[in-house]
Amino acid sequence: MRKESFKRKISLLCNRFNGHLRKKGISGQIKISYEDETLSIEVKMPQDASNNFVQDTRGLSGGERSFSTLCFALALHEMTEAPFRAMDEFDVFMDAVSRKISLDTLVDFALAQGSQWIFITPRDISNYLPTRAPVT
Repeated sequence: MRKESFKRKISLLCNRFNGHLRKKGISGQIKISYEDETLSIEVKMPQDASNNFVQDTRGLSGGERSFSTLCFALALHEMTEAPFRAMDEFDVFMDAVSRKISLDTLVDFALAQGSQWIFITPRDISNYLPTRAPVT
């Protein structure tokens, strides 16, 4: 893959990541260092009055980290094609509101992509899934 094409795809990844975060009122960015060959994720929570980005995800609560990771995974999923996908314990540490937003985001994504998903979670999520998605 050409370097310019790769950089465009990374730019798209960054935009999609931030778009998914916004569904919960969060902003974020992915910083890429091509020289160091590193990728870092920065997230800014709406309740943070300092307007600073959390540069180490260990500074986020468990639910915030789970949601940010989900957003990053979805951004990566948008760059690949697959007939089915699986998410394992994506909702760990999430409260009910975050779980609902996450499931809505996942179902909307699955419907838009035309893909099937397997959700593996120790929690009962049947009450959180929209009625348009069959629960089996």
